[in-house]
Amino acid sequence: MRSVRLKYYDHRFTIPVGHPVFAGHFPGNPIVPAALLLDEIVCAMAATGDLPINDCSISSAKFYSTAAPGELLNLRVLVADALPMTFEVHAGARLVASGDFSGHVLERL
Repeated sequence: MRSVRLKYYDHRFTIPVGHPVFAGHFPGNPIVPAALLLDEIVCAMAATGDLPINDCSISSAKFYSTAAPGELLNLRVLVADALPMTFEVHAGARLVASGDFSGHVLERL
């Protein structure tokens, strides 16, 4: 039986309360737009540097709850042998978003 090796990458971040996007995203009850959340995920992946991938992009995403300005978010990326890379974003114990990446694995884990 073949074992699957896993690696997890975690990145904590916030979208600052003063970010200009909140002026147009529901003044009085602002939320982090999905596009901004996805951009943060892709930027975090690119900045990690030790992920064995190339040409990373998000192939699917699902949103479960909203995130507020300044809320601490935790991105967890799972990289496994021969499996698609996946991500989850949590605010505390609450799942905010999840999805899959497309990309080319450059080396085995």
